[in-house]
Amino acid sequence: MWQCPLCAFPLSVQTNQPWRCDNGHSFDVAKQGYVNLLPVQFKKSLQPGDDKAMVQAREAFLNAGFYDPLIQAIGADIRTHRGDNTVRSIYDAGCGEGYYLRQLSALLDDPKIVYQGNDIAKNAVIRAAKQAQQHHLTQHQYVVASSFHLPLQSNQIDVLLQIFAPIDSAEALRVLNTGGLWYQVVPNQTHLQEFKAHLYDTVTPHAPQALPDIALVRELDVAFTLTLTSIQKSQLFTMTPYAHSANAIKRALCIDDPSAVT
Repeated sequence: MWQCPLCAFPLSVQTNQPWRCDNGHSFDVAKQGYVNLLPVQFKKSLQPGDDKAMVQAREAFLNAGFYDPLIQAIGADIRTHRGDNTVRSIYDAGCGEGYYLRQLSALLDDPKIVYQGNDIAKNAVIRAAKQAQQHHLTQHQYVVASSFHLPLQSNQIDVLLQIFAPIDSAEALRVLNTGGLWYQVVPNQTHLQEFKAHLYDTVTPHAPQALPDIALVRELDVAFTLTLTSIQKSQLFTMTPYAHSANAIKRALCIDDPSAVT
């Protein structure tokens, strides 16, 4: 299943023991249960990925259930296309704090399915692993790793999730089983349009996502509006890229606007 990020040899995985490959590379299991498979040469900064503020905001917002319509749609679609007994591995590339995998685990309710994910942000992976421990989700495993160098052997994954996160398309196709499903979740044209109205002079709809040369099984448009408090809007705003680009005035306009958010 897992492969060494340094040499691509298979990793031997044993409970509470370092993960090792036959070339002698070893990776410790942290007390929270995650494993760091991000070599320094794959890092572009000392602490890559989302910072603690973004992680905390996203965790609070998602755990409140606001994105449940999205995960409900994915869960229903998995059952439609693969049935209840043919999925054995679900992998989330760019898993953040593990919210989507935890929700799918509850929805599908199948102890034979393993749930695994990676994120380049160590802060997020720590939270994902901690919550898996707290909820006794023994079939969940999280690693710090890049989605452009997935630490997975080829043809291992039945369902691949890519939810508002970048990934290398060649890597995604490499790790999928024959007939595997790849859920690429991207913003629709009206995504967060209420924020954008305050941030830009002209609001440009999101352009359709360019797809790699694969068969598109189905396209779902999961659209809903949310009525949020200012605290919840602040959490939502902080978990977006706008948090790093907007000035204080525009941020306040987005958060204080009483309108619902699409």
